[in-house]
Amino acid sequence: MFLAFPLNSKPDWRNPPWMTILLVVVNCAIFFGWQEPEDKAWDKAAEYYVKSDLPRLELPRYVEHLRKRDEKRAREAAERIEAALARGRAELGLRFMEWDQGFVEALNMGRVIAADDPDYPRWREQRARFEQLKPPPFTHRWASNPADWRPVTMVTAAFLHGSIGHLIGNMVFLFAFGYTVELALGRWRYLAFYLLAGCAGEVGDLLARWGSPVIGLGASGAISGLMAMYAMIYGRRRIRFFYQLLFYFDYVKAPAIILLPAWIAHELLQQWLNPAGGVAYMAHAGGLIGGALLLALNKRLSPQSMKAPPEAPADDGFAAERLKAESALKAMKLDAARESYARLAALRPSDRDALGKYFNLAKLAPDGEHFHEAARRVFALEGDDPPTLQLVHDAFRDYWSSAKPRPRLSEEQMARLATRFARFGQLGDAERLARLLLSQAPDHHGLPSVLLALVRGELERNGRERAAEHSRTLAARFGGSAEARIAAELAG
Repeated sequence: MFLAFPLNSKPDWRNPPWMTILLVVVNCAIFFGWQEPEDKAWDKAAEYYVKSDLPRLELPRYVEHLRKRDEKRAREAAERIEAALARGRAELGLRFMEWDQGFVEALNMGRVIAADDPDYPRWREQRARFEQLKPPPFTHRWASNPADWRPVTMVTAAFLHGSIGHLIGNMVFLFAFGYTVELALGRWRYLAFYLLAGCAGEVGDLLARWGSPVIGLGASGAISGLMAMYAMIYGRRRIRFFYQLLFYFDYVKAPAIILLPAWIAHELLQQWLNPAGGVAYMAHAGGLIGGALLLALNKRLSPQSMKAPPEAPADDGFAAERLKAESALKAMKLDAARESYARLAALRPSDRDALGKYFNLAKLAPDGEHFHEAARRVFALEGDDPPTLQLVHDAFRDYWSSAKPRPRLSEEQMARLATRFARFGQLGDAERLARLLLSQAPDHHGLPSVLLALVRGELERNGRERAAEHSRTLAARFGGSAEARIAAELAG
């Protein structure tokens, strides 16, 4: 399996990609407004079908019909239906049969189970009930059917999806590639090229499956066209993208245009390896080729109509390193994960998530240098929001109790932490640090702020005696300071 996903730019919400957003909305509206209700009604009808005598009466006859056609695709369909029946999955055979409109019409007209057949009365009654339960056809009507093809489905099939997962996956790729292509082409040209790329994908699928009774649907042909246009727009410019090849994945920066032959080759290879796998690889290939031809034609005939693509953001290597760190952590390679999170902390000293994970890994070795370094970085985090303060305090408690041979706290760190803890309401730890600082550096410039914060913290919880004690200490040590005067007024 090969996957390549660009990480080169973000949408400019000052000029939103409205056409891309509209395409996403339309696809979702069609799925949730028509297809999902149809699927629910179909499930009820199928539940009746598998409990009735219809599978026994109809599906063996359909298998026989397929074998008489003496076509490779028909034989493959017959084998899949027989395998489904052997597993007790009659609903899968039903799906195949219902897609074959010619057979279903013959069935309903009495040309498959004749009126003189002993099973005819029971079959006719149960088939009539099943027809009542079946929802009006929507997906089958507008999907592409290579066995009974209609030109309108070149467009309509691109707005249908087989499941929520199919829809979500396609919409993610539609937006990821679409907003850049829309910016480059303009909204209406972008829409026209999107639909034409979908038609190109349909041509590719028809060439591979002409005559097949299995319907085709999905936006992937059109989206493949957008992917090709994206690669053509950036051309030889180097872009960052994530890629996965089998079980290996990484981030890389390379010319965008190399993605186009890689994508096409992947789809053709998959079609060759798994032609009946249920994925429309040739629709993807057709969309890619169609999108590339459309963009090449546009560059030749109307180059002034295209805008330059957005510049790539500066790459500090953070995303790639985070991927390595998460992969190592999932594989329980803790030493490698710790090293990766150390590099992440150095790259983004304000990234709370990376620092928290670095600290948690470092504390597994309390006598190691990483533990002291991780604590130092966590203690330096800016921000007075509750999650940040909680992380700093939790890290301090762990570090204070576990660091070996002992914690390494500078006077500046002690003053900073004591003040933050007092403001955060962690007065016990704030006072512990204040006492330590008073004994080690009694004239430290940060002590007045520390003691004033303790006064305020004690008063907030009605600890007037402790507040007065801290105020007296402040007056005795730093009598002429502004903090001493404020503390005296507060403590009364």
